[in-house]
Amino acid sequence: MNKILVIDDNKEIRENTAEILELNGYHAFTAENGSAGYELAKNYQPDIILCDIMMPETDGREFMRLVKADVMINNIPIIFFSAGTSQELQKQLLDGKNSYLKKPFSETDLLIVIKDGLSKRKNHTNNTPNIDL
Repeated sequence: MNKILVIDDNKEIRENTAEILELNGYHAFTAENGSAGYELAKNYQPDIILCDIMMPETDGREFMRLVKADVMINNIPIIFFSAGTSQELQKQLLDGKNSYLKKPFSETDLLIVIKDGLSKRKNHTNNTPNIDL
């Protein structure tokens, strides 16, 4: 079962998103900010992370900085979501493995972006060369 971490300061969005994921066969766990999400990501190694961009304390940009600096989790795809961010900020956060989902999103849109993110992770893992020491 794929593990998905949901990070959002809005409790209702966080819990509703986790419930949708659970009902669709994923194991979801949640955090209320980027700092708590970073600790959960290190401890539980999710297959994908959903992260709000605009949060108090540790926002999506700072969360991304923490993840990129940590070799144990920097290969996990992140789907950023927000009700409104500039395209410039979106470009800064997105790369080949990360995605963006605009709030409010439908269950269908959420599941499509999750499936795509998991596919990107699988392809990235399969393309990693094996090195014998």
